[in-house]
Amino acid sequence: MFKLFVVVFLFATATWTVNAQCGRKCRFRICPLNGSDPPDVRPKGARIRLRGPDTSRTGYICRSFPNNRTLGTVERTGTATVSKDGITSRIDQYRPPPPPTLSPMFPKNYFRLYNILYGGGLQGIGRRASSGNQEDFLDDLCVTLPIRRYNIENTDGSVFRTISTNNERDCVSFRTINQAILVEVAWDSADDFDLSVQDPDGGGGRLIKDNNIGRCQGGPPQGKEAVVFDTAKPGTYEITLRHFNNCGGRTRFTVNAIVNGVRVFQRRGRSSVDGKIVLEASFEV
Repeated sequence: MFKLFVVVFLFATATWTVNAQCGRKCRFRICPLNGSDPPDVRPKGARIRLRGPDTSRTGYICRSFPNNRTLGTVERTGTATVSKDGITSRIDQYRPPPPPTLSPMFPKNYFRLYNILYGGGLQGIGRRASSGNQEDFLDDLCVTLPIRRYNIENTDGSVFRTISTNNERDCVSFRTINQAILVEVAWDSADDFDLSVQDPDGGGGRLIKDNNIGRCQGGPPQGKEAVVFDTAKPGTYEITLRHFNNCGGRTRFTVNAIVNGVRVFQRRGRSSVDGKIVLEASFEV
């Protein structure tokens, strides 16, 4: 079986062109956290929605090895490379053609490892908070993140071998999807939560259901949803979170609102109700 390692992924390729499959040589892949057994495997260069800074939500890095061994801890990654419109470079050397001019430049560790929220100790790849006009350049990038040091685990969870590598095939790749506003909720059970957000004009954002959740028996032990807006209208945004289906017990949840790559709102809570609103809040843009 594969082992879970999440990634709020945001990377792509180093030396291959944009006309080719994004990161076609990468040996590591992204698997969704949907509780499937064996896990689903996304294609190389799969499109991945960018999430908030300093966390990982989207999927996990997976790779199988002989004798049913799986990927253990990823201890170190290299500097991501990005490719778009024929330009390929390290993320910290990326200079897209103006106008506008990218300012400031991306730091070399803009994409890095983070623990997955409610992921039971799993790791994933996320991003740092954006600054300046960096968000304007983050949509539809082919990203490749090198994997430099990782563990291979036996079926009993013990470490079989630790690998240090500079092989160009030891990487994970994806294409970015970026929205001006993203409001997300994550929780630590097989329950189902429903998230809705209204913009200043009373319109609702587009709901992204990330997980096969709410199944109780046999469902994944965590869930997440997001609401996205392609443009950031000035004004007040209203958040409503409903604990739609309680499988029994008390569930932790975290709600984040990200505007242009910066987290502007966060609320944590616990809920044991069924079919009731557990959070009503707002944030300003």
